[in-house]
Amino acid sequence: MTTAHIVKAHAARELPTQGAFNFVDLRHEADTVVSNARSEANELLSQASIRAELIREQIRREACAEGLREARSEIERRAQELALKHIDAQLETALPALRSAAEALQAERDCWLIRWEETAIRVGIAIAEKLLKSRISTRPELASGMITEALRLAAGQPRVTVFLHPDDLASWGDRAPRIVESLTACADSILISDPQLARGGCRIQTVHGEIDARVETMLERLAEELLEG
Repeated sequence: MTTAHIVKAHAARELPTQGAFNFVDLRHEADTVVSNARSEANELLSQASIRAELIREQIRREACAEGLREARSEIERRAQELALKHIDAQLETALPALRSAAEALQAERDCWLIRWEETAIRVGIAIAEKLLKSRISTRPELASGMITEALRLAAGQPRVTVFLHPDDLASWGDRAPRIVESLTACADSILISDPQLARGGCRIQTVHGEIDARVETMLERLAEELLEG
């Protein structure tokens, strides 16, 4: 069942009211909300714009850095290629000169070695000569042995003339003719004292030529054999 209350007009005025409805306040509140929303939106848009610009700047920097790296890498590659080409060109020009220089150095080295060997042999022979002469002076029998070997080279000659150092000739004394005859099988011999000869050396003249058995000559032949070897 529905219950209805009927209130008279004069009683209605006496009823309590909850307040009057104000459209102006509502509109003001709506404007405030819209303004705040617009401000927040603008703030968000500004922040978004700043963030977007930062992102774009970062992208630009990264792209620039990447581009620089690529450019640097390309520059280095090209520089290396050009350097290699330049080196190849220089080598192509320089190698023949270097080969010629190397060949000249090798030839000079060979000549130097030859001169060094020759000098070493000459010095060795000179030392040997001095040592031999010194040895003969203390052991005269060595000189007799050297002369004996030379006289055997004249074996079978009909006539010989032998030049000896005075001391060597004196060491043989009166036996000298018999010694020469026994070694050469030659009864016709002449012995001549020659002070220009070194002890242990001699010269032997035959009808067919001369046998040069001087000490310096023998050493010279030794040096030639060493140099040729």
